[in-house]
Amino acid sequence: MKLKHLLTHSSAFLLLLIFSSCGSLKPLAPASADADIPTLVQPISNIEVPVTVDLKNYFRQAENSAPVKYTGRQDVCEGLSYAYTFTRTPFIITGGTNTVNLKFTGSYGITASYCAKCTTLLGGSGHCLVPTISGQCGIGDEAPRRMEISYKSVISITPDYHLVSKTTLFPAPRPIDRCNVLLGNIDVTDKLVQYMTIPLNDLGKQVDAKIAAYDIRTMITQLWNNIASETKVGDVGYVSANPQSVRLSGFNLNGSVLSFSVGLSARPVVTTVSVPPTLTPLPNLTAYKPATGFNVYLDLLENYDHLTNMVNQQVAGQVTNVAGNEFIVEKVKVYGIGKQVVMQLDFKGTNTGTIYLVGTPTYDPATHILTFPDLSFDLQTRAWMLKVAKWMFNGKITDKIRQKASYNFTQFIADSKIRLQKELSRDMTNNTRSEVSIKDLDIMAIYPTKDKLIIRTLSDGDVKVKVVM
Repeated sequence: MKLKHLLTHSSAFLLLLIFSSCGSLKPLAPASADADIPTLVQPISNIEVPVTVDLKNYFRQAENSAPVKYTGRQDVCEGLSYAYTFTRTPFIITGGTNTVNLKFTGSYGITASYCAKCTTLLGGSGHCLVPTISGQCGIGDEAPRRMEISYKSVISITPDYHLVSKTTLFPAPRPIDRCNVLLGNIDVTDKLVQYMTIPLNDLGKQVDAKIAAYDIRTMITQLWNNIASETKVGDVGYVSANPQSVRLSGFNLNGSVLSFSVGLSARPVVTTVSVPPTLTPLPNLTAYKPATGFNVYLDLLENYDHLTNMVNQQVAGQVTNVAGNEFIVEKVKVYGIGKQVVMQLDFKGTNTGTIYLVGTPTYDPATHILTFPDLSFDLQTRAWMLKVAKWMFNGKITDKIRQKASYNFTQFIADSKIRLQKELSRDMTNNTRSEVSIKDLDIMAIYPTKDKLIIRTLSDGDVKVKVVM
């Protein structure tokens, strides 16, 4: 009796299990797996740094170290004797590429006398044998005469960051008002220009000394260290520019403001945790060439919530009829395993339950759409279908889901560009600010992980670091 009773209960349990299996399908979920994600290998990027430096103080120092008034005289028995005064105005500073132009106006007056023939008397004194000719201009009641003095200073830089300039009188001093005095066929104005050349050249040397005193190496070192520092970029991680080399463009002067560009070649480093870089010494300058912008690989993260919501919008409520049976999608959850994505799909209709589909993410760069062209039932799901609901083992169901299950990354790309531009544009120290403009952001690969999609992007744009000294 006991054995018969046990068999009766066992049979009832088996019938209940079979009946339940006929209505509900709940296979095991696909096993998770780890996938190796290739290491980022960054291409060389170029950073262009426009720098402006006001040299007004340096020119003023040169100007203040030189006399405002010059005097000179020469007393001879035979030939031309003279005495002059020359008073200059402040510098007018202009410039162009690698060139500084300095100009001022000088006011002058001169007295002169000329003896054609002189003899030496006893006692060593000279005596003019002919009448002495004399004249003057810009002296006494006469208004001072004017002369325009111009300098051309060509600036260059040595590989070890020293400014070098060569300042010369150019063009030659030009009398605006000439002294129309000829003494013995000697033009007094031309003689004055000749006499003034030596002290005027000395003024040019003082300009060169002041320009050479400008400490450009310290300024470039500060810039190098600022750019090399680590930057937190949202959920991307920490980015260090890792500069490799530095170059300088030609110089341009507008008024007293010197402008030039510092070009940096860099190989950015991206880490998920903060790893402050070791600062490398500033290298010597390399030959300048215009920057071509930056190209940086960045791994952006996208959780599966967006993809789940997008797929649900496409397939939830979808009805498929197969051989008189009905399959209705209730909801979908997306997550990753290894190199593939899993779609956990709850369904109802002729049968109810949960099934799993797996597929490899495939991205179309032309449309920015992510699809799963190989999406199919997981092996565990297939095994249950063959036992419980063979009618579901039909391509019609997977075809409809495959066609609808997609994700358009267009908005993600647009939002990421704006976010990266904002986070990479930042204030540094020492009057320095980086301005990042991202022209293109292309998705190069997509790697599924358990909780997130790793979206490897290649950003293309320009980096300018504004420096005002």
